[in-house]
Amino acid sequence: MAIVNINPANTWVNQHLNVSQAYDRLYDVFNPDVDGDPDFMSDLAPTISALAGIVGDAINDGKRLRALGGGWSLSTAAVTDGRLINTKNLNWRFPFGAAGVSPGYPGDPTLLMYTQAGMSVAGANNALFEQTRPQALKTSGASNGQTMVGAFSTGTHGSRFQFGAMQDYVVALHIIAGPGRILWLERASYPVMADHIVAGVGAQLIRDDTIFNSALVSFGSFGVVYGIVIETEPLYLLEEERHRLPLNPALRQAMRTLDFSGIPMPHPGEVPLHFEVVVDPHNPAGGGYVTTMYQRPYRTDYDPPTVSSSGLGPGDDLLAVMGQIGDVLGVIVAPLVNTLVTTQYSEFGPGTPKPAQIGTPGEIFFSTTSLQKEMSAEIGVALEDAERALDLMLALPEVTDYPGLVSFRYVKKSKALLAFTKFDTTCAIELPAAYADGTTSYYQAVWQGLEDAGIPFTLHWGQMNNFTPARVRAMYGTAVDDWIASRNSVLDPQSRAVFTSPFLEACGLA
Repeated sequence: MAIVNINPANTWVNQHLNVSQAYDRLYDVFNPDVDGDPDFMSDLAPTISALAGIVGDAINDGKRLRALGGGWSLSTAAVTDGRLINTKNLNWRFPFGAAGVSPGYPGDPTLLMYTQAGMSVAGANNALFEQTRPQALKTSGASNGQTMVGAFSTGTHGSRFQFGAMQDYVVALHIIAGPGRILWLERASYPVMADHIVAGVGAQLIRDDTIFNSALVSFGSFGVVYGIVIETEPLYLLEEERHRLPLNPALRQAMRTLDFSGIPMPHPGEVPLHFEVVVDPHNPAGGGYVTTMYQRPYRTDYDPPTVSSSGLGPGDDLLAVMGQIGDVLGVIVAPLVNTLVTTQYSEFGPGTPKPAQIGTPGEIFFSTTSLQKEMSAEIGVALEDAERALDLMLALPEVTDYPGLVSFRYVKKSKALLAFTKFDTTCAIELPAAYADGTTSYYQAVWQGLEDAGIPFTLHWGQMNNFTPARVRAMYGTAVDDWIASRNSVLDPQSRAVFTSPFLEACGLA
């Protein structure tokens, strides 16, 4: 049987140390001990039963409940006032073959994998690498510390601008929606698992595009996401280069069009997999750090990427870099940011003293820990508005005391109803910074400035935000109604109350 440890009332703190949440009870849930490899059809049942019992207790006791991931979110989307479930110990995974999929599934069954809720991005990379036919995630965020479910549930993206965000390769959701109500969600337009497989795990199969696209980015409010099915691809390598280029009209044009013909690229004429521009707002004359990654066939005769003295790999997120500033109160901000960027965010690749970095996605995006207290907000704007947003951010008076950077990445539009990557090509502008009053003042000024300038934008659900019902409605329009209707259709009133949180209420989504 599954093991459930109940921890008494205390306070939970996220990895980046900027969110704390008092809780009434924290559950640590473990899979049952099994001899050999677990069986998908039988060994999932004890843990599902235990989690359904936890949901039932919350209903009976009138308590709110939320499943926790890796604690990577910088917003309160991941928590609630009531009870929390630690899912990180639930990390079984199961590959599938042709016998397990629906006759209508159009993809390659050998590239499907089911993972439990607690599987981390790092764990998924390792599990896929160990397959008989090694595989890789299509994209991921800039760190490996999140759980897969926590990452896609808040809309985490990479910068594979011809693909999309993490939720865009999730093709099935296995959800505990209440005691005795276990759901298996898929799109009607994209059936995946064979009906007998779904029935074998005791789940009710719902194939509906709107419901599925609603539940993808729902930050735990559709129930306990117990497992997911993802589509992977054969293992590949990333070749990464970084060069500092002048922030001139040519680079600006590339940032608003993704036409790279006017700027020097490591491989002219070849479209990169990943394109990112980082600007130090205290030194825009110093140019932009342009990172490109190209997809390469997997081979074994390569030198793995180097890891910095601070434990960061070449693709690791700027948030971890900026966390090294720590407490900046009383420090002159601009020189500190400049120094950190030049020492920790170095150039490499052709024309520099350092070679290009080559590795699997899990090796390039290496970090599973954060450094110091950090803050970050992320804004989605349409590709064509990227330059306008940059100029606005550089011109704000509050930038003087902002101990952080401005990063531009690009992602295709997601099918998820509340994905912040909602534009045909979304320019995702991240503002990674140290924990300081100057950071929050700058974020508020940016959000207000975009509204005043009439630049449509969205905000990453898992990062710092200023959501109100009116702002959410302005960002997503009638998709909000479809999302709420979908949630109401799969949760009865008692379960809706349990999976409602202060964050959900503040967004007008309860």
